[in-house]
Amino acid sequence: MRVRWSESSLSDIDGIFSYIHERNRTAATAVIERIKAVAGLLQDFPEAGHLTDEPGVRMFPTVRYPYLVFYAINPAEDA
Repeated sequence: MRVRWSESSLSDIDGIFSYIHERNRTAATAVIERIKAVAGLLQDFPEAGHLTDEPGVRMFPTVRYPYLVFYAINPAEDA
């Protein structure tokens, strides 16, 4: 599967990075790398996340950090 980032998710990631970067540059990079690693895992194992109350939406935690990745699988686009 291919990972496609929505505009709002990219904006959220920028906001997370900026907020943490003001306090700890090293931590900001580590958090963003972990979010990207989760996306890579989901690319290989798209059904790894838990279903949510929202139809078609799954969630996967960024273990060690207090962020959740919400995503949907689109088999027609292999994304």
